[in-house]
Amino acid sequence: MRTWLALLVAPVLALADQSIAFSMATWMCNRQHMLPMHALHASFAAAILVATATAWSHWRRSAAAADPSTERRHFIAGVATASGALSALAVVAMWIPTWLLSPCFA
Repeated sequence: MRTWLALLVAPVLALADQSIAFSMATWMCNRQHMLPMHALHASFAAAILVATATAWSHWRRSAAAADPSTERRHFIAGVATASGALSALAVVAMWIPTWLLSPCFA
């Protein structure tokens, strides 16, 4: 279960972050207050990083195994770690314009 969170839930969280951030753009433009947007990105990034860290720890623990079933688990844990890291990178990349641009830029 530790690896499936990073493998499947982390990309879904990244997409949810993007959808919610786009839906908040008009509200943010009207209020000119950026703290809720930063809190949104930070919370999604933290959730993705927790899922990725658990997959990474499972990947590190299963590295020394020799039987085929554990090798498969090790491979899935590695893919889950990569998927979670890519999702975290996507959330951080979507967070950068929040720091640089006004919400009314478009």
